[in-house]
Amino acid sequence: MTPPEALAPPTPRDPRPHLAFVVNSLTPYRIQSLGRVKNELPQFRLKTYVTWNMKRNLWVYGDGNMPDLGVVAFPDAIAESQIGTPDYYIGDWRTGDKIIKQLEADPPKVVVIAGYGYPSMARVIRWCHAKRVPWLIWGDSNIHSDNISGLRRVLKKLVVGWIVRNAGAMLVCGENGIRYFETYGAKRTKTFNFPVEPDYALISRVDPALNADIAAKFGLAPGRRRLLVCSRLVPVKAVDQSIDAFASIAYKLPNLDLVIVGDGPLRDSLKNRVPSPLRSRVIFAGFFDKQEKVNAFYQQCDALLHPATWEPWGVVILEAAAAGLAIITTNVVGAQPEVAIDGRNAKVIRPNDRRALADSIVHVMNESRIDQYKQQSKVVSDEFRVRCDLVKGLAGALTSMGVMPSHH
Repeated sequence: MTPPEALAPPTPRDPRPHLAFVVNSLTPYRIQSLGRVKNELPQFRLKTYVTWNMKRNLWVYGDGNMPDLGVVAFPDAIAESQIGTPDYYIGDWRTGDKIIKQLEADPPKVVVIAGYGYPSMARVIRWCHAKRVPWLIWGDSNIHSDNISGLRRVLKKLVVGWIVRNAGAMLVCGENGIRYFETYGAKRTKTFNFPVEPDYALISRVDPALNADIAAKFGLAPGRRRLLVCSRLVPVKAVDQSIDAFASIAYKLPNLDLVIVGDGPLRDSLKNRVPSPLRSRVIFAGFFDKQEKVNAFYQQCDALLHPATWEPWGVVILEAAAAGLAIITTNVVGAQPEVAIDGRNAKVIRPNDRRALADSIVHVMNESRIDQYKQQSKVVSDEFRVRCDLVKGLAGALTSMGVMPSHH
């Protein structure tokens, strides 16, 4: 007699068209964005091909922490730390071949490629072009970061110019991304907003017990105003400038503290930079891998201080705006035009302008305007989320390419 299980029909392949994303890593923000694509464009079968070694990634997820994004990973892929070495170029090129084999076995309707400067992704782009598979570029390129010159500039114009001419569309994070691709010949009709974004629902959630625990642990006394730095402690984040600016105006604002959330190689030197009389007012909280704990700081601070000298996008200022913090940042941060509007919810300065940074703290933290700035941040955030919705942007791009009907 035939066993019952032998009578069961084989599981059919999901008939929905295959939407492929090729990314180098799965940061929390990418996971959030791809999760929205999966949930809000259910007519596609999402698969996510990861080119770097996920086990060596900074972000480590336990079982059940990551939504089902159809992840395809490669255990022998290179690690980010290997970039620039011969092993990196050889290993990443081989990963590109493995992705192509996967795509040949499960042909995609369209491929979204998060970059063009990596060997694996360049190889996938070449394959898509040769096989006439529709493809898009998704990136956080920022016109303010595009400052190379000489022969490298000539080569980049050739490469990015070819990308612009041949990609079905460009998915950008905001206005600075649109302007970046325009310098290489892209038309605005071919660029669509697809910003990397935080989990807004999580940011809006208040956990009084967690807030009280964080306040008790780090001495966040009620009734005081607080500036927040939330970043890696590395040179481009200019945390040294934040500390110096605070130190220069602290005597004017005795009710103001500085809270630094994050870690990195500059931690010890930054702690030593704080003048002794102010050490009780500058709190180094460290790094948190749980967004809920970071949110507890947002909810107990008044303004984000982010004077970065280079920042392709800057999800941190999206988080701060959504959490209702005033913002002090520089005009080279990619997301600045979207959620940090000078004079409305923010002060925007040039990078490395230390005097302007200190003056901006005094201006924003003035009791006659700080609460208005904070209230406007949530309004600006809401406006941005409607105007630059990532799912609408992707749907618009796919529709313009004929991959998706316009009545989706």
